[in-house]
Amino acid sequence: MMIGLLWLSLTAVLAQNYTEPEVRQRINAAAAQMKSLQADFVQTKTLKMLRSQMVSHGRMAYSRPDKLRWEYTSPYRYVFILNGNTVWMKNTQGSNTIDVAQSKLFKEITRIMMSSVMGTCVSNSRDFSVSLQGEGDSWKAILMPKKNPMKQMFKTIVIYFDMRKSLVSGVKMIDKNGDATSIVLKNQEVNTPVHAKNFSLH
Repeated sequence: MMIGLLWLSLTAVLAQNYTEPEVRQRINAAAAQMKSLQADFVQTKTLKMLRSQMVSHGRMAYSRPDKLRWEYTSPYRYVFILNGNTVWMKNTQGSNTIDVAQSKLFKEITRIMMSSVMGTCVSNSRDFSVSLQGEGDSWKAILMPKKNPMKQMFKTIVIYFDMRKSLVSGVKMIDKNGDATSIVLKNQEVNTPVHAKNFSLH
């Protein structure tokens, strides 16, 4: 018992206390140095009307400057790939390719997806009203959409950060109708080689 209390006290002493400007600076600095990111994720979809949850698992990969793979592996299979100006999606029913440059909606969504993955959304005053909250190693950015199409889709987007690594550790998106989607990133690997086939549009 005493050892546990001493450990908690030591952890509290060693925890770094950051100011909001320091949080922004550390996150932006980490994003500037990030060439790639790979992680497992767990997504929980909460439906307000049904009071039920749907949990899915998957793997993501990011490669600078404009490549992102988001793959669900269970309980269903679904792949979303962004490669430059092209989005490719595939599920058990087939696949679909979209030219991002020709779709304002997808262009905005993909741009904000990338900024959320990297964490640069904390400085995105163009699209959101951003407030930072937290202490020690746990901080979050609360994003309130300013304009469409994000304003039509989401009430709030919350980005969680692990300040020990200055990395995004999770995202929570609250829809206009009250449904919520939470994503927790695990086993993050920064600047490790990402095979080009992860972003192959096939």
